[in-house]
Amino acid sequence: MKGAWSFPAGWREGAGRLFSALGFRERRCVACREPFEPDALPRHAVPSPEETAAFFLCPGCRTQIRRREAGFCPYCGEPSALEDAPCTSCSDCMMHLPPWNDFLFFGVYEGLLRDLVLRAKFGGSLAALDMLGLLLAGVCAGHYEAAPAPSVVIPMPLHNARLRERGFNQCLELARPVVKALGVPLCTDVLVKRVSRTPQAMLGREERRKLAQPFEAVRRVDGLHILLIDDVCTTRATMQRAVECLLAAGAFRVDAAVVARSSRHGQGGGPALP
Repeated sequence: MKGAWSFPAGWREGAGRLFSALGFRERRCVACREPFEPDALPRHAVPSPEETAAFFLCPGCRTQIRRREAGFCPYCGEPSALEDAPCTSCSDCMMHLPPWNDFLFFGVYEGLLRDLVLRAKFGGSLAALDMLGLLLAGVCAGHYEAAPAPSVVIPMPLHNARLRERGFNQCLELARPVVKALGVPLCTDVLVKRVSRTPQAMLGREERRKLAQPFEAVRRVDGLHILLIDDVCTTRATMQRAVECLLAAGAFRVDAAVVARSSRHGQGGGPALP
């Protein structure tokens, strides 16, 4: 284009080195808060989980967070004790398959991933929330390249009292990048939580399983393929009740996606601390 500024490649490279030396390209690691120079996110594609981690985390912290790609139940994501074990059905799913179709998750709820989820959920860390949302978006985008995309995305709702206390619904914020990545609508006016209970992080696995149905669908979703978003799946009790509610309201199919899946073999069932 005539009149446009054009600089020699050598000048651009020199300017880039100068900006780096002055710290203009530095970010602070979402985990340890140390400055580092991140890799750039792709502009015209959904970033993969690896690209997202390279943008938000320094090289040291990046090694502490990774996607679980083997060693879990293909139906509910329950991790096995061995990370590289084949994906085989867990004992619960051998007895009763869950009501959802596909179950997607990024990693196991332990270590740095657990810390980031807690910072986003209870510490109000927007940077951690942004990172986790993009991680989940990358997982979902990759999955639906080879599977029928959902009609709509629904975040797991909070009870109004919990929403007032926290000030935001972390599941809604996690769903926003997923919606953008998939190009489907976000729906927040179907599923509501009528019953406020003790936070599940304070309950044991059996106590969570015995909880009554806390959800209600306030309108029909006949024929829709729904992707339900949550932050963590622990015993699958909450997800199961929400999916059952949507199916009763007419959903044709419900898939589930969470950032982290708790393991019976790790620390993920412990109390939640900011």
